[in-house]
This record gives sequence, structure tokens and C-alpha cells, in this order.
Amino acid sequence: MTERRIFLSLGAVIFITAFLFIACPSGIPKGNGYVYIRCVLPGNLTEGNTRKTQSRLIGPESGWNIASYRLTFTSENGEVITKSIGKTGAELSLKAGNWSLLAEGLTADGAIIVKKETQVLAQAGKRVNIQIMMHLAQGKGSLQLALSPNQPLPQDWKYSLSLEYRGLPGDPTFQGPAPLSTDVPATQMDYQVNELESGNYSLAIQVKDTSSTSIAGCITTVLILPEQTSRGSCSISLPDPSATISLSTPKLELSADAAISVERYLNRNKPISVPFVIAQGEADLDVQWYQNGTIIEETQAEADQSLPGYKTFFSPDKQPDTQMRISMEVLLSEGNSGISQAFSHSSSLLTGPSSSEIEWIQSIDYKAALNPSLHNSIYPENAGTGNLHEAKSVATSPTGLIAVAGLDQASALHLFYSPYGEEATLDGNNRQIPSSIGWIRLWRDRIFIQKSEKNPDIASISMDGSMIAIAATAGKWIRVYRLESSGSISRKIDIISGENGAPTFENIRAMRFTTDSTRLFILANSSGKLLVLDIEKLFRGEPCCEQEFSITGWLNRTSEGSQQNPSETEHSSLGMQDMILLDDGWIAACSSTIKMVIFIRYSSSDCSFSEPIIFTSGSNSASLGDPKSIAFDEGNERCYVIGAARKLHLFEKSDPLSAYSLSMTYSLSSDLNEANSLALVKKNSGGAYLVAGGNHGLGIISLDADGHPITQGSLNSQEDNLYGIKSINNVTVLGESVISAGGSSGIVAMFDILGL
Repeated sequence: MTERRIFLSLGAVIFITAFLFIACPSGIPKGNGYVYIRCVLPGNLTEGNTRKTQSRLIGPESGWNIASYRLTFTSENGEVITKSIGKTGAELSLKAGNWSLLAEGLTADGAIIVKKETQVLAQAGKRVNIQIMMHLAQGKGSLQLALSPNQPLPQDWKYSLSLEYRGLPGDPTFQGPAPLSTDVPATQMDYQVNELESGNYSLAIQVKDTSSTSIAGCITTVLILPEQTSRGSCSISLPDPSATISLSTPKLELSADAAISVERYLNRNKPISVPFVIAQGEADLDVQWYQNGTIIEETQAEADQSLPGYKTFFSPDKQPDTQMRISMEVLLSEGNSGISQAFSHSSSLLTGPSSSEIEWIQSIDYKAALNPSLHNSIYPENAGTGNLHEAKSVATSPTGLIAVAGLDQASALHLFYSPYGEEATLDGNNRQIPSSIGWIRLWRDRIFIQKSEKNPDIASISMDGSMIAIAATAGKWIRVYRLESSGSISRKIDIISGENGAPTFENIRAMRFTTDSTRLFILANSSGKLLVLDIEKLFRGEPCCEQEFSITGWLNRTSEGSQQNPSETEHSSLGMQDMILLDDGWIAACSSTIKMVIFIRYSSSDCSFSEPIIFTSGSNSASLGDPKSIAFDEGNERCYVIGAARKLHLFEKSDPLSAYSLSMTYSLSSDLNEANSLALVKKNSGGAYLVAGGNHGLGIISLDADGHPITQGSLNSQEDNLYGIKSINNVTVLGESVISAGGSSGIVAMFDILGL
């Protein structure tokens, strides 16, 4: 009986299983699945209204806003379901199974803007989220463009237009059409292209004269949508006057597409030099002036000196004391992209202080520091903050490098290059490039030490231009750059006080490289330290402090046993100001607080300092007058020290083997009181000048053959801080020109000394 029951139970189970198998032949439960679908636009389509390449995007007038999405589902057995959802997405119920989905984004009038095909699996009783990445729908549209120059163009000029396909938003695999280039007459005010593939385009427009030289232009981005017309305009600004310009730099390693927006000045009918383009390879240059689109036919004067292939013209000015500031719009080609960039500069007239001794040539301001650089232009640290700040310090090298600490609020280091003084050939004759030629911006580097942003306010460049050192007078760090021959950064090393084998230091006051760039001498106010760093060891990662000397320690030792209280020579009271490397291992340094000038000799053979020679007073025991800055005449072994109380001191050697001694002290004019920086200018004509910066201006002291002052003059700016001379932090020399860091003005200015 038991066996029979078991048999009947087993039969019932088999029957029920067979029944269920017949009812569900596929073995898959039937029912509905739930799918939440959200459509996502490609990022470069949703950001279409942002500024690109410094110009607005041109698109359809009605815009490309998606009002809804149409979803078309097709099952494996051919069933078709069409549903609409809003922009935020929606949940849909579908029969369980595989579905092909075509998603289309529609405008309010039903035009298809974006689309995407994909697969959807609906599972009975389950909910899934699907995010569909849309792409711009393929199709063809048109472009209507209005050309809007700010002044009438000559009839024989033309527009050169270049339309380059940049891709189908959301579909990187789509291959668009080839670039389209065409020329249209300058008298034509509009331009239309039909049957353009949908997608993003870069549009570059150049205004060209009869010689096909680019005068001005603009660039913008165009979005073409299927079956729609994109309408817009391109405003093209031609300065008044404008110039056609192209030239080649004499340093081949610097030949590249680059420009600088430094302005040029016409001072007392001197020739004008305008902003320029560095062209690839050798390029001829021709300059013509235009007013309201018409060439100026009146007689032009030509400069005696100019760059190879570079002709400089100016129109005679009826007001001899007027300074004319002039600049232009330069159109550049972006490397390997076929797109151009335009930079606009204004022209204006102004009058300023005049002097019979010195002439303002040009100045680099914050705008110039933000224009394209030759090196590292793609890196974020090479772009400025947009907030003007101090020009804290400027340093130069005979190779033409100009380093500026500051200029913007991030307190970065800027490096420029000037070909001034280079020999060049023009019309078969050797010419020297004048000081009025523009500077090329090489790079900008923000300073982060141990992830903390720093503010450099002191800089130094080696004689051969291979090294740069920067520091902060209130900091405990130094950064040293090693440069390539082109001026680009090869390596940079940070030195932190007391870390990784570095010496302890604080409050850097001066840094100087030796002539062979193998050592860096540092003057620190803390303990009056003189440090000597071995550059090669530094870049090998080895302890690099070759030697150090404490002026405070030496003063304390010499005062022991005397009535002088050693505390009087504590480092807090030294007030070290400046240091300079002289000839034959001699070093000069000065202190304003204890009013002394120090001469000490360093032997590189045994890495040792000599006993220092200290001067604490001048003739008749008169005070040295708070020494502030030092300048050196290497050819004649003369050392000049300027201080407060209108004092200028001359130190000389009595013979080549002797030490330096105080030769003379001069009383300067009141205009030179409180000068804080001193530089020596020697002209090829034989003239020699000392230039003192500070106290609202520049002081010019002419020297005779013996190095003694003859006359004194000044260029002051008491009311308006013209050229930044009212707030000068320091002055230096490039060739025969003076360069000043204008402190809070944010200007680095360049001056030439008039006369022999």
C-alpha cells in the first residue's frame, strides 16, 4: 500500500511538471519589465553657448534646445512601440524581451537634433536604469555669415575664410568633410555656404591686402544642425592706423609663431616700432600705414636702424613734445591647426615728463605678460590670473633674457627675450637691432614650494643666460632654473632652508651667479650670511653648500674683549641690502642699518673666504649714509655704492693686487635722495652713466674718464605714475638701455640715455 501511494504521488508531480512545461514552452516567465530611460546630450553640445577660442559660437537663430525625446522600440518579432518622454527622463513598461531602441531628441517644432541607436533588455518584474549618450544627428545645414569690419576696406583687399570640421558632438568616430578655404572681395558684406555636414566647425577670417599680408581677422566656432541655418556675424577691428607686418627673428632657435603686445612710443619725433609677428623661417617685411582703410600717401620718414627686412615709418608730428603710443592688431597662426588668433591693441596720444638726459622707449605691462608665450603655452601655470599686481623685481642677461618677478596676483616669474643689440643684415648692410624692438614672452611659471604658493620678489640671471635664481626677501626658499639655449625650462630645483642638506638661511637680499655659471652667491639678512652654492652638485641632488660666512659671527668675534656690546651686532640689526661679485674673487656687500660696506674675497681653489674689509664711515669720519645698492664697472675695477642722505661712494684698487679702498664720496642732488637701486650703463660711444632708481623717479649721473660724476639729472613722476617710475623697486641694464621694475604700477619700463 505504501509503495502504491508513493507511485501515485510521483505520477502527480510528473503530471504537474508536464502541464507547466506545455503552458510555458520557452521556459521564460511572461510579463512586463520596467525601464527608466534618461537621454544625455554630448558635453560639447550642451556647452555650445560658452566662449570658444575667445569668440562666441555661431548657431541656428532658434537655438538647439531639446523639447522632448521620441523613443522607438522594435521587438525581435517586429512589434513597434513609439513613446515620448521629457528632458528629465521617464519610466516605461515594456514586455519582457530584447528591444532595439532608436532615441531622437526633438525641438519644439519637431526637428531632429540628436539621436542614438541601442539595445534594451526588459526583464519581467524587474526595473533597470538606462542612460543613453546621444550624438548630434547626421544631416546637412547651411551657414549665413555677416562680415563687419570697423572701417571701410579698399576694394582690392579680400577676406580669406577657412572652415575646418571639428567633429560630430557625441560621435568621435564620424569622419567629416575636408577643410573649406575660399577668398571673397573685401567689398562683400556677407558669406553663405550650403550643404554643410552637421557638426562643429572652426571658422577663421583674415583681412588681406594686395600683397596677401594679413591685416586683421577673427576666429569663432560654428555649429551646423541638420536642416537648419546657422546665422551670425564676425566683427573685425582694424586699428587706426594699422600695419602689415611680418619678420624673422635673428635667433634661429626662437623662430616660431609668437607675438608680444608691448606698445611703442614716438617721443620727440623719434621713429615708431609696432608690435610684430615672428614668422616661421625667413620672411620679408613691408610696413605701410593706413587710415580708415586708405594708405597714407604723405611723405614718410624711415628709421636708420631696423630689424632685417623691417622698415619703420612715422609721420612728422607738429607737436615736438608729444609722445605717441601706437599699436596694432596682429593675426597669428596656431600651430598645426589652421586656425588663426587675433590680438587687438589701441592707439592713443599722451604727454608726459620730458628730460634732456633720458628717454622712455617702451614698457611691458600686464597685458603683454598675458599674450601668447613661445614655450609651455598649453599649461595652466602659463596663463595669468587677470589681476594686476606689482612688478617686484627685474633681472637681465647680456644674452637678451629679461626675468620679471610679479606682474600678476599669483606672483609668478615671467621670462622675456629681446634681440636688442644683435647684429642683423638689412639690404646687404650689417645693422644693430635697436632697443625699440619688441620683447618676446618665453614663459610664465607660478611658484609652489611644498604645495604652498610663494611670492618671489628677487631674481638673478647668469651672464650666459643658462641659469635663473628667484627667492623672496621674507622667505626661506630659493628656486633655481636651468634653461635650454632657446630659453625654455630644462629643470628647476627648489632649495628649502635646513632641509635635505641645504644650509639654513632667511631673508634673502641678493643673489649673483659667477661668470661661468658654476656657483651661486647668496646674501641673507639673517646673521648676515654669505652662502656659496655649487650648481652642478645642486642639480645632481647632492649637498650643494660649498661654503658660508657669517658677517654677524665675524663682527661678534672681533668685538670680544672690547667695550662694544656684542648684542649690538645681532642679525636683526644688520639690515643687509645688496651684494655684487667683483673681479678676481672679490665680493662687495652693504648694510643700511649699521651703515657699512664690506669687501671680502672668495677663493674657489680651496673654497674659503678671506678676512673681510669693513668701511663704516667716509671721509672725515662722515657716515656712509645708509648704503642701499652697489654697481660695478668691471673694465675699470670701480665699485659704486649709493645710499640715503644723497651719498655716492667710489671704491677703487690702487693697483691690481691691492684690496678695494674708499676713493671718493659725492654729494648728490635732492632728486636722488632715498634712491634704492643703482646700475651702470656703458655706451658703445664711450659714455658711462650711473642710473639710480627710487624716490619717485630715475636719476642719471654722467661719469668722466676717471669714473667721477660730471652732471646729474632726473626723470621724475610726482603726480601721475607714468611708466611706473614713481614706484621703482629696482633698475638693471640691457645693452645700453635701462630697465626698471615699477613696483605697484605693474609696469616694467625701458629707457635709453640720450647723448654720447
